[in-house]
Amino acid sequence: MKVLQFSGGKDSLACLYLLKAEWDTLPVVWLNTGAAYPETISYMEKWKNVLPNFIEIKSDQPSQIAKNGYPSDVVVVNNTSFGRQFFKSDAPLVQSYLNCCAENVWLPLFHAIDAMGATEIVRGQRRSDARQSSIRHGDVVNGKKHNFPIYDWSDEKVFSYLKAVGAEIPEGYRNGEKTGRDCWDCTAYLDENAQRIKNLPEVKKQVVLKRISEIRKTIAASHIIQDYGDEPEWKGYH
Repeated sequence: MKVLQFSGGKDSLACLYLLKAEWDTLPVVWLNTGAAYPETISYMEKWKNVLPNFIEIKSDQPSQIAKNGYPSDVVVVNNTSFGRQFFKSDAPLVQSYLNCCAENVWLPLFHAIDAMGATEIVRGQRRSDARQSSIRHGDVVNGKKHNFPIYDWSDEKVFSYLKAVGAEIPEGYRNGEKTGRDCWDCTAYLDENAQRIKNLPEVKKQVVLKRISEIRKTIAASHIIQDYGDEPEWKGYH
């Protein structure tokens, strides 16, 4: 059985349209983390009315963050939930963004799709993606073939194709954002998330900026960068 992982981003949307002939039977799976944009929820509601086999999987990102800390691109080990077993601190808990995405997106998706008995997984991973799984187009893992139909496409080709088929481009891309919208309160992926954060409604933007400020204070207080950066023997590694 073939299953499409659908995030609502441009790449998975392109895959969905490539499989339009199969919409009547194709299971299309979306993971709602519990921190989805209201616009994303509305967008997915439209697809629920179009796709007979649209499946919404849910995780609980707010609870996971409360337990494990804010997702961050830079992590001070002492301030992770594991580090706190050995080091006392009043600083906010943080976690790797990889851990956050794994527990709130990737693992729930994997378990749900596995339970469905899928033998083929389709998703919008592309060769040019800065971040991607170690699985490649055509790989068979745990009895499941991974099919990435747009693996060799450029951003320009994706947008051109979506325009040609008359797809509704998700709002974020129309507002200058580089990636699809997952969790509105994400405090990681800052190399590509600046415009997404700027586009948040003011109240939500201030929540995210406050959390990022707390993460930065945690990093600065650790003295890691200062201690390494001031030592002459480390200069060759800069």
